[in-house]
Amino acid sequence: MEIQVPTDLSEITLGQYQEYTALEKPTEIDTISIFMNIDRSAVKTIKATSMDVLVEDITKLFKTEQRFLNRFKISGKEFGFIPKLDDITYGENKDISSYMKWDTMHKAMAAMYRPIILKQRRKYLIEDYEGSHKYSEIMKSAPMNVVMGAMLFFSNLMNDLLNYIPNYLEQEENKRLLESNGVDIQKFTHLLKGTLQDLKALQNSPYINV
Repeated sequence: MEIQVPTDLSEITLGQYQEYTALEKPTEIDTISIFMNIDRSAVKTIKATSMDVLVEDITKLFKTEQRFLNRFKISGKEFGFIPKLDDITYGENKDISSYMKWDTMHKAMAAMYRPIILKQRRKYLIEDYEGSHKYSEIMKSAPMNVVMGAMLFFSNLMNDLLNYIPNYLEQEENKRLLESNGVDIQKFTHLLKGTLQDLKALQNSPYINV
């Protein structure tokens, strides 16, 4: 039996990892079956020594740090990250924050990345956001290196926000103004910290644990 062993996270899809994380106690058989696209009955015929090596190879892939990629392709269609975060819409921001969990990560990816409709040198435009439902199923085929890179990007972004907001409020004396308009800055900062902790938990979790 020929086995195609993934050598890079780009060869593993978000859908595969979601299938893995949905299992309460995934086994070595689950790991090989899901990430190598092999029927469970066929996995049982693999030599025990080979199983150990295969699981170790997959585990190493999830421990490598990934860089942020603003473009990638699924079945020939090129998707691009939101070109200018300063112009992010309320809907995009809300959905990304709400869906940044493994079971709904395909919806978060559908809010972050959409088909590129115009390119000019290094710049590009993407489709207007119509809701995560439009491309969420397609995003289950997104490569895991792109997914993890996007998570790292938002984790760093939230870190910067947490460091910047208190200083800005103090310098501009906006804290009192915000509170007078019904905005509880402590609750707002707590919300940011909670989002950041969720992202760190996703990044630092033992991705493959059998």
